[in-house]
Amino acid sequence: MKGTIHRCLGEMITEQFGESKWQEVLKATALPEDYRFTKTEDIDEHQSLQLITNSSTILKKPLSEIFDLFGVYWVCHYAPREYKFWYIGLKDAKDFILKLDNIHSLVGKHFNKAKPPNFIYTEENKYTLLVQYKSKRNLIDLYISLVKGVATYFKEDIEIEKLSESEIRLTFLSLK
Repeated sequence: MKGTIHRCLGEMITEQFGESKWQEVLKATALPEDYRFTKTEDIDEHQSLQLITNSSTILKKPLSEIFDLFGVYWVCHYAPREYKFWYIGLKDAKDFILKLDNIHSLVGKHFNKAKPPNFIYTEENKYTLLVQYKSKRNLIDLYISLVKGVATYFKEDIEIEKLSESEIRLTFLSLK
């Protein structure tokens, strides 16, 4: 994973739980307590997962809650500041979600070792979208939390139904 993910996680934990909690997470992951991730550095997959699971343990929150907190923080705070060009011309949550595969394709092309997930979209109707999540990391639950962040950002209601470990159905209730 790219360091930008962990940089965002560190910001979120620091802002919401305090610097000392983030230092505990770093220490539990065998990193110096003052370590600062750069956005483009490549982080070992095992260490990435350790950071996330250690965050859950140290904050005494289920992994699903860490994902949800991260999803909202990434979409509503971190990405608009660091990647504001992604948000240009977007009209609603569905528009943003449909743009994600293009964003991830560009990230994969510009950064050698980046392996972001890919998405295949099938519109069941103008309110409902089937999303196939394609990634060896099996982090569909994190993707779902990011969709929740998109809903928060656009102040829309999205019904999210996890159909399998690689497919979800999104119903854009605000469009009805």
